[in-house]
Amino acid sequence: MKKQLFTIAACIAISLATSAKAETLVFAGPGGSWQKIMEPLIIKPFEKECGCTIKYQPGSSNNNLARVIATKENPDIDVMYSGNLQQIQGAAQGLFLPLKTEMMPNLGNVWPKLLDDKKTNAFLGVIGGGFAYNTKIFKEKNLAPPTSVMDMLRPEFKGRLVIEGASSNYGIGMLVLMAEANGGGVNNIEPGFDFAKKVAPSVVVFARKTSDTSRALQQGSAWLAWWGDVRARTLSSTGFPLKWVTAKEGVPPIIMGASVVKGSKVADMGFRLINHLLSKEVQEVLASKLNIGPTVKNAELALDVSDRVIYGPDEVGKLMKIDWLKVAEHKAEWIDRWNREVQGRK
Repeated sequence: MKKQLFTIAACIAISLATSAKAETLVFAGPGGSWQKIMEPLIIKPFEKECGCTIKYQPGSSNNNLARVIATKENPDIDVMYSGNLQQIQGAAQGLFLPLKTEMMPNLGNVWPKLLDDKKTNAFLGVIGGGFAYNTKIFKEKNLAPPTSVMDMLRPEFKGRLVIEGASSNYGIGMLVLMAEANGGGVNNIEPGFDFAKKVAPSVVVFARKTSDTSRALQQGSAWLAWWGDVRARTLSSTGFPLKWVTAKEGVPPIIMGASVVKGSKVADMGFRLINHLLSKEVQEVLASKLNIGPTVKNAELALDVSDRVIYGPDEVGKLMKIDWLKVAEHKAEWIDRWNREVQGRK
C-alpha cells in the first residue's frame, strides 16, 4: 500500500513539474528588426531564468490591440507590448490587469513622468517624433535644416515631404503638435487640421507604413520626413545620409509599454516578464540595439548610444505631455477627418 501511495505521489509530482515546464506565455510585440533583437537578447534569457516558454507573436500595435479585443472572452495573448496609445485604449476598455507592483520592483526606477497614472501599463521605452532629412541633398542645395513644424510650409519642400496619416502613432502625435504650435491642442484640434491642410500640397507621399517613408527617402522623391527617431536612425545606420532632429515646439512621444491581458492564465509570469523588461540591463540593450530611449533612471549608456536616443532628465523633460486618453476617445473621428480633409485634398 505504501509503495502504491509513493508511486501515485511521484506521478503527481512529475505531472506538476511537467505542467510548470510546459507553461507558455504569448508575447505580442513588433515584428521585423524588433523581433530579431528581442527574441535572442531579451526573451530567451528570461525563458532560461523562469523555465518557461515565450511565444513571440509579431504584429503592429493596432493589430495586436485588435487581437486582444477580439479574443477578450478567451485571450490568446498574455502580454501586449505596443505604443502608448494602444496601451491606453486597451486600459480604457478594461482589457488589462492592474500591475502587481510587489512583483515588479524595477517600476521604482521609472522616471515619474513616464509612469502610468492608471497603473495598468508599464512604459518601457521612448521614441520621439521629429524631422528626418537627407543631409546630402540639403548640402547640395544649400538648404537650412528644419527646426520648427512651420518649416513644413517652406516653398523649397513642396512635393518633397513624406508624412504618415492620423491612423499611425507618429501621425497622430504630429497632428497634436501641429495643433499646439498653432494655439490649440488635444482639446482644440482644429488648428492642427487647418495647418495640416496647408501642408498637404507639399506632401509627395502619405505613408501607410514605415517602408513607404524609407522608400520615398531612399529614392530621393522625398527630402524631408516627419518620422520617429528609431526608424530614422535605423536607416542612417545603413550609411544613408539621414539626420533626425526635433522641432522646437516639442517632441510628441511614442512610449512603448507592456500590459498583462485580463484573463491570462499565466498572469504572474507576465508581470515577471515586464519587470525583466524594466531591468537596467534590458533597458540598456533596447537603447543600444533598437535606439529606444530608456524609461528607467538607472540605465547607463555609452556616449555613442546616449547621443542617438532620448536619455536623461533634460531630454525626458522635453517630451510633450499628451492626454492620450482624450486622443483615444477622438482617434476614429480624427482619422476619418484626416482621410477626407487632408489626404483627400491631395
